[in-house]
Amino acid sequence: MVYVIGSGPAGVSVAHALLKQGAEVTMLDVGLELEPERIRIVDSLSQSPPEVWSGAELSSLKWNLTDDARVVPRKLSYGSDFPYRDATGGMFVRQTGVEIVSSCARGGLSNLWGSAVLPYRAEDIADWPIGVDELAPHYRAAFELMPLTAQRDDLEQEFPLYASQYTSLNPSSQARALLRDLDVHRETLTREGIRYGQARLAIQAETIGDRGGCVYCGMCLYGCPRKLIYSAAQSVDLLQSRPGFHYSSDVAVERVIEEGAEVRLLCRHPSSQLRFTLRGTRAYLAAGVLGTAKIMLASVEAHGRQLTIRDSQYFVLPLLRMKRTQGVAQEFLHTLAQVFLEMSACIPGGNPAHLQLYTYNDLYRRALEQRLGPLANIAGRLSDSLLGRLVVLQGYLHSNDSSAISVRLERRSAKDELVLDAKINPQARAHVSGIIHKLFKCRRSLGAIPLSPLLQMGKPGQGSHIGGTFPMRRVPGELEADIFGRLTGMQRVHIVDASVLPSIPATTITLSVMANAHRIGSLYGREYQMV
Repeated sequence: MVYVIGSGPAGVSVAHALLKQGAEVTMLDVGLELEPERIRIVDSLSQSPPEVWSGAELSSLKWNLTDDARVVPRKLSYGSDFPYRDATGGMFVRQTGVEIVSSCARGGLSNLWGSAVLPYRAEDIADWPIGVDELAPHYRAAFELMPLTAQRDDLEQEFPLYASQYTSLNPSSQARALLRDLDVHRETLTREGIRYGQARLAIQAETIGDRGGCVYCGMCLYGCPRKLIYSAAQSVDLLQSRPGFHYSSDVAVERVIEEGAEVRLLCRHPSSQLRFTLRGTRAYLAAGVLGTAKIMLASVEAHGRQLTIRDSQYFVLPLLRMKRTQGVAQEFLHTLAQVFLEMSACIPGGNPAHLQLYTYNDLYRRALEQRLGPLANIAGRLSDSLLGRLVVLQGYLHSNDSSAISVRLERRSAKDELVLDAKINPQARAHVSGIIHKLFKCRRSLGAIPLSPLLQMGKPGQGSHIGGTFPMRRVPGELEADIFGRLTGMQRVHIVDASVLPSIPATTITLSVMANAHRIGSLYGREYQMV
């Protein structure tokens, strides 16, 4: 038996590869799910046309804004925080100057993600021991599990589509106006090192069988009522229909120990705290960056050893369009990323940045109303005018230009504790300042002005584009991995999630995590050896 630990994108991708190679696979997962009463509401909405959707039902799936000093409010799934809950009773984490979330949910944090997908370029991963050519077939394999909406545009020159099939998603009226401005000024933007295109998203936009397509209901950020945004939980359901795959929930793995030709997994049922042991031929860790760190550091008894989690700096910057788009609050639209901007380095020696542009969603109005309080009604016309011009940019930097996070496992009398501390890199803010300067310089080409006083920089880890705790190396050192995700001295335990990425490029992370996990799993049945 081969064990996969975790059901997020890396877990389902490596399981997909292992099954292709003829392995018998058991996925071990804590497996929290959405509450039954919310499932009933979502199922009811998914089976009826939007014109009969109840306002009360939709409101029950929306989450409230909170003034908790985050860069953006913490996103919920259909109004539920189940993806964030620690159901293990054992994920003790102390964070200082850091904000990392982990998940015990079936499907992991893909229950919450924005579904943006781009591959990496060769220059993005020049410090990796593998290249884009080695990832390319596994990008294609990831799209066997995950749908894609995309357009053939200028992005394709640097970012191949890889998917054999993809559909289109209609941009909002604000996004169409923005794309028209960008098209008019394409040559100027190219000279300035800016490439652009419509956002690529992991969404099943069109009707397939009895499953309806996107109706542009504007609920994307709360949870798609038609369940069209990809979640790895969907792939778990798909894998369960395949011979040789088994899914076990209510399982928390605490340690993995190699014993000759076997791997022994020390486990616990979170619901009962009953401990038990499993034995198999190999184990593939896809427990998320914090979960994998805790399991591996405990397994090799490396308490007190300080490692580094690499982070892609996350920031949010509002832009004000020079021309107002009418009627945005009444428009039928999707509310995920609408446009991608890929920007060359804005500081000497830096790396390219990835920018995602979001147009109107009702969170903007709710945020304004919260700030204005009793003046909200009086200022209604002003806010309508502002919302017709407002575009919000979410940006990411390469980890080499970002702050990082130190992590160590401390032994405590009752439970081991992961200790996380920020390692601030002042270059991150300098790079973001360079990006704002470039956006201002190109304001006529963009048709928008950056509102630099409203810039918000995320804490390390807050963008959830993290990894590199046990980086892959061609010649790995202590607590580093080989190109098959195995720590020095191990042969049958493979780390397949973002923990083994040597660096975190600015572009989206999930697709490349899935590709690398599939690459490692696809070698099962052949001898894992360095080549």
